[in-house]
Amino acid sequence: MLLLSFFILFISVESPAQLKFRSGRFFHHSTGECIWGPNGSSTSVPQQMTIYNNSHGYTGTNAVTMNEMWFPVNYDNEWHQWHQIFETNTPENISSYFSGNRIIMIKSCFPSSALEGVGEPADTLYPDYKTIYNYKWHWRHIINKMKLYPQNFFVIWTNAPLVPLETNANAAMWSKRFCKWAKDTLAAGLDPVFGVFPANVYVFDFFSKLTDANGYMLLMYASDPHDSHPNAAATTLVAPQFVNETFNHSIAYETIYGIKKISTEIPDKFALEQNYPNPFNQSTMFNVQCSMAGMVKLSVYDITGKEVAVLVNEYLQAGTYVVSFNGSGLNSGVYFYRMTTDGFSDTKKFVLTK
Repeated sequence: MLLLSFFILFISVESPAQLKFRSGRFFHHSTGECIWGPNGSSTSVPQQMTIYNNSHGYTGTNAVTMNEMWFPVNYDNEWHQWHQIFETNTPENISSYFSGNRIIMIKSCFPSSALEGVGEPADTLYPDYKTIYNYKWHWRHIINKMKLYPQNFFVIWTNAPLVPLETNANAAMWSKRFCKWAKDTLAAGLDPVFGVFPANVYVFDFFSKLTDANGYMLLMYASDPHDSHPNAAATTLVAPQFVNETFNHSIAYETIYGIKKISTEIPDKFALEQNYPNPFNQSTMFNVQCSMAGMVKLSVYDITGKEVAVLVNEYLQAGTYVVSFNGSGLNSGVYFYRMTTDGFSDTKKFVLTK
């Protein structure tokens, strides 16, 4: 059967029969199209992928690849829209692309940087209201959905910035503040609302690459003083970072997520066994038995019932699986792990001690 290993933190462990997270799709509108290139520059993302493969000696199934597409096709790509797409698969379906693309990269365009305020909880009644509060709310929901698909590696860009003549001092600083939170607080696992950041998501801080200390887009990277589309210089700067950051982190994720058979016998029933060891210090393992093929989800919850890790959320063939879990990113205490599939659900308690 298959061995499915998922660790919360990036650690260098050889994972047998590794899946490869080296191909995917970049969903964008005009700003992303400029960065994809060549956009009048001497390079492009495809060219940089060739350079990356050559420098690492990656060929065949080891080579990195990515396709791009305009998405959503008929709607804007601001954060409230992505929130809706990930929560409901409407107005356009994103999850239909997951199975054919191990890497899923999304971004918004520069209208997202036209923030209107810091905001407050009542802002969520108006999802398209551009406040820091709403943006944080959108991102937490988007990434909560992303973590439910550990068989995919997601990249989410921070805001595309605006040139000074197309924004104001407050909006520019609010956008800078939100993007700094996204990279330095949320992605670092320091957000008290979200908590542990999932290993299958990477924040690409596009905003900080093209802005000054006040959050304005540097004119050297803009199409002109009235146009915030990235120019050739921006493509030259960002395209290599796009490729290196994305694939360095997606390939690191391969050491976290892997599959291997451990038995040739098909169990006569679904079962979730007690983890071992228990109590445990950082690392433990679960045995999962599946009597027939189907969607299986295995998650870890804290004592309040909050989901803190998704270990499995995919279609599995009948068989016995072992799932490894590393709780380095969690505090000591009592936790629960729950397995659900069609017609079966079981929950067990375990204890993390440090």
